[in-house]
Amino acid sequence: MNQLDATRRETTREHVAALEVFRVAKNAFFWLAFIAVVLHLASWLVVQYGDKAEFSSASSLVSDQAGMEGDAAQRWVERMESSLVVAGFVAFAAVLVVLGAFVMSMLISLSARLGGAASLAKACVWSLAALALVMPWIRIDPTELDEFHSTVESVLSVVRFALCPLLVIVFLLFGQIHFRRAHRRITIAPAAKLPIHEV
Repeated sequence: MNQLDATRRETTREHVAALEVFRVAKNAFFWLAFIAVVLHLASWLVVQYGDKAEFSSASSLVSDQAGMEGDAAQRWVERMESSLVVAGFVAFAAVLVVLGAFVMSMLISLSARLGGAASLAKACVWSLAALALVMPWIRIDPTELDEFHSTVESVLSVVRFALCPLLVIVFLLFGQIHFRRAHRRITIAPAAKLPIHEV
């Protein structure tokens, strides 16, 4: 019996250690997604609402050649447009990894009967919703950014490229909260678990 209890405790420790690996990974990729969203919002604001005349006047202070101001401003805007594409890809990949970490953690909790499966399931749902909200702005055609002239198009642009990225972070935060509850429950008092062949 003592040998069986020792085996159960060792198995529980192994599952908790695996859960800790996914906890560290999802935290790292959560911050990566956060940085990508911030980069996206900053780039989108520059491309959508940046006054190119202001960039020209700013570049004229550091350039002595006539006609180079507009080119410098255009290159700056093009860099921001490229940043939109990079930020979308990084955000999608990061949110996908966070979702995978939540799913794997839930499977570990269920297989080892660690508890907290309900909170982990909620974290999976929130991260899945965050992944869905990445899709509207992950692929963007920079040439279309200057075509939003009507009120409806402007509103849709704000919803697609500003509101959706912000909701991604909000949903991921909800997932983080639910994961933390589950992790706290598991690590404070992990119960002795039955081997799989006895379940």
